Amino acid sequence: GGKDGMETILKTTNLTKQYRGVRAVDHVNLSIQKGDIFGFVGANGAGKTTFMRMVCGLIRPTEGQLELFGSTTPKEQQEKRRKIGALIEHPAIYTNMSALQNLDIQRRYLDMDFGGNPGKVLEELLEMVGLAEARHRKAGKFSLGMRQRLGLAMALVGNPEFIILDEPTIGLDPIGVMEIRELILKL
Repeated sequence: GGKDGMETILKTTNLTKQYRGVRAVDHVNLSIQKGDIFGFVGANGAGKTTFMRMVCGLIRPTEGQLELFGSTTPKEQQEKRRKIGALIEHPAIYTNMSALQNLDIQRRYLDMDFGGNPGKVLEELLEMVGLAEARHRKAGKFSLGMRQRLGLAMALVGNPEFIILDEPTIGLDPIGVMEIRELILKL
């Protein structure tokens, strides 16, 4: 646990990633509790995405330790990663399918049946990210902002306890940015 009995979701100790002599992430120490909203601010190339990729298990740290939901072993962490919803870089969207079909693929991948009523839950998710009207449109016809919203909905399908969003407002207009911020606060 963390402070005041709060659950520590992520703790890193000297987390480092080095590529051919270049330190992308340099000895990062942080602790994130359940309910925290935590943001990275830094220039392009500062290592923000690299850090998130390490947390999601997409790349291995060169040095340091990562604790996820109290687990430190790679095997346990893989299991705990089912509790993470992530939107890193460009969401993996099937452009020839509708928004609803994309969410349904994600639902099946996560093996979630939503109490036998998946359609209703997926419709609610699209409503939440402002894509209800576009639910039957092919994702290939979406603007960048709409794709980001769909990516966010896909990150939320598994009802995650920990959400990792890499530049969730990229390509959104100012109103879209405000809506995504409000949505993050609501979550």
